[in-house]
Amino acid sequence: MNMMNRTTILLSLLLLCSCSNTALEEELATSKEKIVALESELKNLKAEEDKVAPLVHIVLFNLKEDADQAALVAEIKKLEAIEEVQDLEVGPFENLGDDRALSDYELIMQMSFVDNEAYQAYQTHPVHLALKEAAKTYLGGPPATYDFIKE
Repeated sequence: MNMMNRTTILLSLLLLCSCSNTALEEELATSKEKIVALESELKNLKAEEDKVAPLVHIVLFNLKEDADQAALVAEIKKLEAIEEVQDLEVGPFENLGDDRALSDYELIMQMSFVDNEAYQAYQTHPVHLALKEAAKTYLGGPPATYDFIKE
């Protein structure tokens, strides 16, 4: 093989290797970006998991006959402004024909808290205190509560 052919082959191999290295470097950079994105997604998932609210607070309301239920529901929904309140739900009693149903209560609300400390902060929050005051005009008796820890 003459010197010109050897040089051509060597240059071709060097060019092939440099192209191959460039492709590998690009693939490595892309892989690193994917890893960073997956780590960020995992961090977000862990943060969401930490937000799980195991303490559930339920309140049952007995309303006056002439009470404006929609107005009370609107007042209750203001509790969503309290940072500690999670998963607020409110709704009227639905008669499904079960004799065991707590039909004396026309309205129920349910919410969750991350812990007892968050629940205590909710209890003294001005929005909650304002609801307790406003609710007096709608209630036919004291509300009943039920609290439990999700398992």
